[in-house]
Amino acid sequence: MESPRGIADPSLGDFAALLARADAVLLLGKRLDFTLKHGKPPFPATAEVHQVDADEAEFARSRRAVGDRLQLVGQADAASAVRTLTERASARIAAADWLDECRAALAFRPPAWDTLAAATPGRLHPVQMLRPLQALLDSHPDAVLVCDGGEIGQWAMACLRAPHRVNNGVAGSIGAGLPYALAARCAQPEAPVVAVMGDGTVGFHIAEFDTAVRHGLGFVAVIGNDARWNAEYQIQLRDYGPDRLLACELLPTRYDQVAQAFGGHGEGVTEAAALAPALARAVASGQPACINVMIEGAPAPTIKRAG
Repeated sequence: MESPRGIADPSLGDFAALLARADAVLLLGKRLDFTLKHGKPPFPATAEVHQVDADEAEFARSRRAVGDRLQLVGQADAASAVRTLTERASARIAAADWLDECRAALAFRPPAWDTLAAATPGRLHPVQMLRPLQALLDSHPDAVLVCDGGEIGQWAMACLRAPHRVNNGVAGSIGAGLPYALAARCAQPEAPVVAVMGDGTVGFHIAEFDTAVRHGLGFVAVIGNDARWNAEYQIQLRDYGPDRLLACELLPTRYDQVAQAFGGHGEGVTEAAALAPALARAVASGQPACINVMIEGAPAPTIKRAG
């Protein structure tokens, strides 16, 4: 659970349907909180619940939510518990079919994404912006993906994978993507560092391009620019309708030019075919780089397999 959308985190594919079918759930260093619907559906209504947590108080919290279904508890840190459970269970695992089904559900992405394209000239769909980044993330065993923002952050988590991933966590606060990218570059000096951000979130700490230039911390920030606070826009559109969309618009600011002004590399992209070459030039520059991609403001994906 790495997202404020919890069970509906699009990086987890069709996890919600999988969870609803479970006959046993292990909470491993995981609080039974809003990300798990406080134990309400799609959290399974009849499943046995077991919990390992370093904080003993969490057991009472979980019991209030699921009652006597909380059957076994153990006080330990998650990492050591994983090691011990794996060692003890390795010779007894028999549910290969279920494991394969779990993996397929987590990996599922709608086939229709393969042909998604923006309907607006001079704009890309988020999937068109993101999928070309995967080759760079696959190029090094320690590549880092930073996901920051509202809807675009969710698209990034759904479309991309990397050996190391940093996002804005279950609290969902946005704006830290550039500081994360700088820290990632310090931690992994040789690996690609790609930060996917929205135009709203990059504005919080845009001056960190100055920090990156002064300290020689190269990375690539790819900005999905829909010229609005899209998470708020989508909430207002869903809850109040198109006649009550208030204070969500931003300017189509050229954040690539802002990065250039700080001494970094910057390029603007308005066509899908231009993205891969721009990415290659950004990497080759070795500088803190910003690729400003004009996108359609799509709502975050909801992933569910047919049937």
